[in-house]
Amino acid sequence: MKKESAPLFIGLLIGLLMPVFGVFLVMEFRPELIGIQKFDQSIVKSINTQIITLGMILNAGLFFLFLKFDKEKIGQGILSISVIYLIMIFVYRFLL
Repeated sequence: MKKESAPLFIGLLIGLLMPVFGVFLVMEFRPELIGIQKFDQSIVKSINTQIITLGMILNAGLFFLFLKFDKEKIGQGILSISVIYLIMIFVYRFLL
């Protein structure tokens, strides 16, 4: 791997892992949300979308943090993965 692409790869990796960590935190602090998965499909889809979107807040915070410290390549990786996550959320919420 080239030295120039390492920060971008780190940003992509951070962007992939932080929403998963955010969802884990939400489920850890709000365990009653796991029991809601038994209800109507549209309610579950709406709640899951909100939980995943909350996980994306970590990506937004990290994106701006890396920009503040002049780490544009890492921020670019986080932003790229965030856009992919948001497209997947849109497809899950409205097309499935």
